[in-house]
Amino acid sequence: MRNRQLLWVLVGALLLAAWPMQAAESVSYVSQPDEVYIFLNDIAFAHDTITLPTGVDVQVFLPQQIFVNTLVVRENGERVSTYRVRQQNGQVILEWSQVGNGEDLREITLEYLFSGLGWTPRYDMWLGDTAATTVDFDFFAEIRDSALDLDAVTAHLIAGRVDTTQQVDTLSRITANQYIAGYEETGTTSTGEVGAATIQYIYEPGTLTAAQGDLVYVQLAHNTLPARRVLLWNASADQQVSSIYKVRNNSDLPLTEGIVRSYQNGIFIGSDFIEITPIGSEGSVTVGKLQDVRVKRGENVTTIQEIFFDTLYQVELSLENFGPDALEIEVVDAPRRDGEAFAFATTPDQEADNLLHWTVTVPPGETVTITYEYKTR
Repeated sequence: MRNRQLLWVLVGALLLAAWPMQAAESVSYVSQPDEVYIFLNDIAFAHDTITLPTGVDVQVFLPQQIFVNTLVVRENGERVSTYRVRQQNGQVILEWSQVGNGEDLREITLEYLFSGLGWTPRYDMWLGDTAATTVDFDFFAEIRDSALDLDAVTAHLIAGRVDTTQQVDTLSRITANQYIAGYEETGTTSTGEVGAATIQYIYEPGTLTAAQGDLVYVQLAHNTLPARRVLLWNASADQQVSSIYKVRNNSDLPLTEGIVRSYQNGIFIGSDFIEITPIGSEGSVTVGKLQDVRVKRGENVTTIQEIFFDTLYQVELSLENFGPDALEIEVVDAPRRDGEAFAFATTPDQEADNLLHWTVTVPPGETVTITYEYKTR
């Protein structure tokens, strides 16, 4: 229990002692969550526990951004059967009446979804030279609070989003997949009405203190991770070779999708999206384009008259290396999906939808050319 709960207990006890006939007929309270589950799309699930004397009517001021139909009210673990929620002077007020008297205390729990509290993963990747086999990788959570003040609240960061395009009416249950993903039991399970959510993982940053309007940054991990540099030219889409780092997540946490900012020699060199990267898998981060390699794709289309084909495509891919070192470059090209009768000067790996894949080494100061042709009906 937090100090404010103890304060309510003392106040109630004093009122009961001073006016035993009136018995503190009503009490007001501003909801301030003890625990929040924060989603990526500025929605959070709040759990608020307070202790109040028995035999008093209750009035609770709720956050203005609450999704009212997700509110769950309990006394001593049992659902309150009748309560009212009303708007007054721009405030959302919860009220219900208590039948009976007594000096025992009762535990009130409130659970609800509200907007205005969300988080975003932020990654920083620190590169060594091109021959380095590791990168330093920092994982921060950027928490945005535009809803309410938080005071030492237990926070859980959910890598997932609540689907606000659907009616918020799906019963919340902890699923087997959530346990597999790393859900930590907190002792309570919500059975209230909440929105459909997709949950990848739940991160545990500890307690959170934030004022309304704050941006709070919390480091979730710092690791040195294995990495390898891949040089890739997507000939059908790009006019330069991309430098991509394949980073293996050997940390204790999965990496949710987000933006990675890359630095080399203390200089910011760009940012790129990283996909969801489970523990033990590789994520891809593009850190820039090669400036010392010139590439060109040429295609010649000729009408032909054959029994089965009417068009001939002749393709030439060239790579010229102006740098001082030999470079191994992955080359991919995407001819027409209906292409047939392929003929290659250098045989590639041919994947689905006619995607062609070569690995070539381009010596310094030299040009490597790949040619192939195919036909269509």
